[in-house]
Amino acid sequence: MSIIYSEVQPSNVNSTQKVSYKKGNPIVSFLIGAQPHLLDAGSIRISGNIQFFKDSANASATTADELSIDEKLAIYSIFEKVTVTSQRSRQVIETVNHYGRFLSSYLPYVNSKSDKFSHMNNMACTLPNFEAQKREFVNFPGTKQGNSFCIAIPTGFLSSGNMVPLSNESLGGVEISLNLAPDAQALYAQDGVTTGLTDAFYELSNLRLHCELVVPEDPRSMLPSSGQLTYNAITSYFNVINSTNAVVNFNLGTSRTLGIFMNMCPSRFLNNFKFNSFATTTPLNTDGSQAPINQIIFTKAGMRMPIAFNIDTNVKENANVATIDPQVVTFARSAITSGINLRSEISPVNTNREYDGGTNAPPLTADGGPMECLGVPFDTTGTGVGEDFSTAPFGIQMEVGLTTNSPNALFLFVHSRQPLVFGPSGLQVIQ
Repeated sequence: MSIIYSEVQPSNVNSTQKVSYKKGNPIVSFLIGAQPHLLDAGSIRISGNIQFFKDSANASATTADELSIDEKLAIYSIFEKVTVTSQRSRQVIETVNHYGRFLSSYLPYVNSKSDKFSHMNNMACTLPNFEAQKREFVNFPGTKQGNSFCIAIPTGFLSSGNMVPLSNESLGGVEISLNLAPDAQALYAQDGVTTGLTDAFYELSNLRLHCELVVPEDPRSMLPSSGQLTYNAITSYFNVINSTNAVVNFNLGTSRTLGIFMNMCPSRFLNNFKFNSFATTTPLNTDGSQAPINQIIFTKAGMRMPIAFNIDTNVKENANVATIDPQVVTFARSAITSGINLRSEISPVNTNREYDGGTNAPPLTADGGPMECLGVPFDTTGTGVGEDFSTAPFGIQMEVGLTTNSPNALFLFVHSRQPLVFGPSGLQVIQ
């Protein structure tokens, strides 16, 4: 077998090769056409340049400006949704909504602080400090082309490591569509003052998709017209909590659920230049004070599952404790990445009860900002079986210290094993 290193231009970008949400290009699509080759899904990378402007006159942001971007995500902040589609049947293989919110919890739990300084900095321009992120990425003065990036797109299908057949008899090519986030979602004013920044926007240029294609020695045997590909899918849900007894239920419809995790922030943070829309905080009151989570219960069809007891957190026993309950962090980590991988940025510096959400400014902490996350694993041994939620709802009940009328957005992500079955009549994703 031999390998072809392929480079693909966007299929829906004009001749200037510049793309921005503000100027009417909210979606970027890449088409890997039908061909007698195998696509290495894990090899896909997106490269390009990005610039930031503080107004509609294309004035560049300077160090004196407070325009910034989330330091957990950096370049990933600009992506709102990822969709993978079969070119032949036009059927959707995978969609990840709230993509930035998903990565806000996923990336800190699979990358260390050292990674932010090394390979993640080279690829995604990340830095584990809000001021360094602003100065070295948003206010980057080096060239008129802005910062360069070359990133993977972490989704279940694209991170599966599968060799995807692209022949006309199988998937018939793959289209990857990236929905860009609104400027007010991706960017924010670090001090909460938006004067002179309400028209701020980002602009992409020279976008390319890079991938490896395997040329099989015998296409007839290695490019089957029917078959199955298995991968760990990500499904997202949204809800709002605004009470001391927060109860939410979701009909997941997944039969092999491996883990569920969620993050939160005040609803007023979303799509608002005054706040970081990707902040992952504890529930906050209207004055910015933390609303502690005193108790957590996970349920299946109303019964405690998989933890057969109420999780009474350390703050319930001691209201003055500064750290988040370790078992909450452990369950969240196991829900995101099961096994022995302990690489993460999570620490008492960025996961604690000491930061203030502020009424007119985003919360800022060292070591990457607040990284609060709740989760529960259903497959800690890596069997790939998980729990069946195809007919029973998943629920979470929390005793929360919300003492004011303060809606908090809850983003829930389901990590499940799904097979993709393809054949001459089309394809089907079996949940």
